[in-house]
Amino acid sequence: MGPVNIVAAVIVGEDVAITVRDEFEGDLIYNSGEAPEPPAADVQEQENALIRPHEEISLSGLSLDDLPLPSRPSYGTKGRGIVLRTNYFELLTRPGAAIYRYEIEVSPKLLNQERKGSNQKPTVNRRKTRRLIELLIASNTNLEGVATDYSKFLVSAKKLPIGGGGSVTIPQVFWEPEDAEPGPRSTSHKVKIFNEYPMPLQQLIDYISTPPGVTTSSFDKGEVIQALNLIMTRTANERPGIYGGGIRNKFYTYPAEAKYFDLGSGLIAVKGFYTSVRTSTLRLLVNINVANAAFYPAINLLGLMRRHTPNAANDGRSGLEAFISRLKVSHNYIRKSKSDPKSTVKRVKTVLGFAHPRYGEGIAIRANAHQIRFKCDELNNATVSIYEYFQRKYNIRLSKPEDPVINVGSKEKPSWVPPELCTVEPGQQYARKLDENQTAKMIDFAVRKPAENARRIVREGARMMGLSEVNQSLLSFGVKVIPKMITVRGRVLPAGSVQYKSQNRPTVLQTSAASWDIRGKAFSDAKRLVNWTFIRFADIEIKRQEVEGFRGIMRNSGINSGEPTPSDGIPAYLGGGRANEDSDDKKIESTVAGAAKRGLKVLLVLLPDKSAYIYSRIKFWAEVKFGIQTICCVGENFKGKGPQYWANIAHKFNLKLGGVNQTLPPDRLGVLADGKTMLVGMDVTHPSPGSIEGAPSIAGIVASVDGRYGQWPASLRAQTSRKEMIDGLDEMFGERLDAWRKHNQGGLPTRIIVYRDGVSEGQYRTILQDELPQVQKACEKRYSGGKLPKITIIVCGKRHHTRFYPTREEDAQGKQKNPINGTVVDRGITMEKGWDFYLQAHFALQGTARPTHYVVIYDKNDMNADQMEAMTHNLCYLFGRATKAVSLCPPAYYADLLCERGRAYLYREYNMRDNQTVTSGATFDWTRAPWLRGVHPSIQDSMFYI
Repeated sequence: MGPVNIVAAVIVGEDVAITVRDEFEGDLIYNSGEAPEPPAADVQEQENALIRPHEEISLSGLSLDDLPLPSRPSYGTKGRGIVLRTNYFELLTRPGAAIYRYEIEVSPKLLNQERKGSNQKPTVNRRKTRRLIELLIASNTNLEGVATDYSKFLVSAKKLPIGGGGSVTIPQVFWEPEDAEPGPRSTSHKVKIFNEYPMPLQQLIDYISTPPGVTTSSFDKGEVIQALNLIMTRTANERPGIYGGGIRNKFYTYPAEAKYFDLGSGLIAVKGFYTSVRTSTLRLLVNINVANAAFYPAINLLGLMRRHTPNAANDGRSGLEAFISRLKVSHNYIRKSKSDPKSTVKRVKTVLGFAHPRYGEGIAIRANAHQIRFKCDELNNATVSIYEYFQRKYNIRLSKPEDPVINVGSKEKPSWVPPELCTVEPGQQYARKLDENQTAKMIDFAVRKPAENARRIVREGARMMGLSEVNQSLLSFGVKVIPKMITVRGRVLPAGSVQYKSQNRPTVLQTSAASWDIRGKAFSDAKRLVNWTFIRFADIEIKRQEVEGFRGIMRNSGINSGEPTPSDGIPAYLGGGRANEDSDDKKIESTVAGAAKRGLKVLLVLLPDKSAYIYSRIKFWAEVKFGIQTICCVGENFKGKGPQYWANIAHKFNLKLGGVNQTLPPDRLGVLADGKTMLVGMDVTHPSPGSIEGAPSIAGIVASVDGRYGQWPASLRAQTSRKEMIDGLDEMFGERLDAWRKHNQGGLPTRIIVYRDGVSEGQYRTILQDELPQVQKACEKRYSGGKLPKITIIVCGKRHHTRFYPTREEDAQGKQKNPINGTVVDRGITMEKGWDFYLQAHFALQGTARPTHYVVIYDKNDMNADQMEAMTHNLCYLFGRATKAVSLCPPAYYADLLCERGRAYLYREYNMRDNQTVTSGATFDWTRAPWLRGVHPSIQDSMFYI
């Protein structure tokens, strides 16, 4: 770690949280004083040789079942050529290197305690299993030097002596580190090592070096990459003080308490690194990127509870129990021996939750140390309280007995411990969704300029992962890594342009830094606004001149806005906070119902704050139950930010009314110019940790309705929990075709281009085998034997770790010095077989820009690389609620927003309270769910979700 600057000291309760920022300052262009090495010439030569006629190829090397993907028809040529550094490091292998993978199996398994009220079977305790494997490796010389995921697999550079039967079973005693040696708490297990599999490393090298269509011997590419990942992460896994390893590929260096970056409500931010082995043409690469995550601080448990909920003793609706559930804590009041009362032993336990009546007669919810009494055989069968027990047994007088005690035992045999005697174990990541304030602080913590992140990756990240040419751990497996970022060729595509109206005629606006100014311009197709008004929460008063100013902005945009009715809006009053959610929900329902009775069709809702709950309930009642369009904004922002803010609101109004804000000029439409292509966006979002058990996933589809590509009505459904593929896609897709037909005099599109968001590489096959046939089925039903549309499917990925860094000042943009908007990369790190590219269409205002990764997995429209890249880039200028290009192609972006709207309709199910999730073990009931599909019929053909 380099030198640090203390930039702030934040008082949190009785503790001081020091905010620090590591110093990786330097030139804004990474390694600006060093001429970049030219991109590998042999790689470019091989890439050029791989181009074949545009035909489907079979990637037979991936598995026994062929995965048909379109081959890359060409590499892009449009735009100005540039050279970029990227966060990939070349991985070299020694010819003839042998790697052997083995499976491991623990018996009996080390399990977690069963959760209260849960119907699920206990899961494997990953921490204890990891500890057992560590003990096994340390005590067996034959396992010296192996790499493992501490769960299912290990990898060795030499054959292990597993015998002629193909397996060996080794007895191993489990004991905790704090015990120093096996003892009364130890448990005996057997670890079976079996199923030796020589990794076909040379076959992988051959595979990435051969053209499409050339058959190589069949092998599982994923298994070889998995083995290499275990080898690459061995160093980080074995280093003390680094957390998050094992089967995961993110590693964090947990800070000392004096260096905590406080996120609020009991959490801290921690920096780390992500690593993954990737394949590309002619070479293996290691991708390393900065990672940031929220962790629990390693402090006193009661102090943590107070940070989360200041009044922990009385506030039962704060989510506190869910916050600490499954947390690993330690205590050390148990004496080693009666003869030495001052000598104690550390014990690590798992928090199951607070007290509950199910644990015994007379036990109250959230009972404290005075309230729980039990008969204690250690104290001559006396009936004592927990407070009395600790005083008499350990001579500990509790200072905070009024706070709820925690159960660190099981449902059947609860073990009560006062939280003031427990310490949170370090290295525990927070898995749930951060609240709005925490998210803002996390962004502040994570945002770093590209050059700073690059320096951090090369200096800290590579060192943490042991990426060096002399790392003996890597060399023993016959691999080494060049600890220098590689360079790749990129291109900057021509800046986009957009079309609005001026004096009722089309006018083209040129863009600068991917944005444009629409002052004096009107929307391309502006609609009329009638039957609307404000809803005013929390005594927000709107002055007449503010209303008229807003209407003036609407008129300037081309929207003919009538008077709001009533002119001063509808007042509404809420209690606020979690304690008032139920009563507030009823007030919101009543207010929206009253607006519906007045015949209002559009509501501008002025919110008291950024409460996600209030926002979600307004959307539910207005859109699902009463069919009213709503635009929500914080009241103080509406009053204080003025015309520019009002103009942003006008964009949403026009889209919800069925209007089109901007279009592409004819010369930017390219393959879309004939107006007969339907663009589609599809996405699925899943329940996050903290959701009710069995909460559904949400599937959404948006599609254009004409050749202007400005209106995108949608279909929305709840579906099987955590299923990535879309259930009932044929029906939903059919709805989108029907909408197109409605807007095109009964005609249907000749081409369909789908941007599919939210799927990983391992799911490409499922899209082709499951979703594509449903799309084709919907088409066959509506085209009635006529010529079917040509279909293209492009997968969009934002959850990757590829970053690009300019090598010259003239190729950088803005204060951050990110690549220029329009930068595209389709060489050097892209797929060795198949068709993909990275595109950064947007101007990144802060931090390091993240490009979107586009993978063409099906194409019957015979586009070349330039057409595909230009189409995707130009579409990024058509996101209707912004006057700037966006990072994700709008069809996919809209689908993402649509799925988020579905989450809002099920807000309570996705954000359960602590007494519901932890204590009651509630399960999602499909028969009683408040929402499962669609919206009110009166708005179903609109962009209600925008």
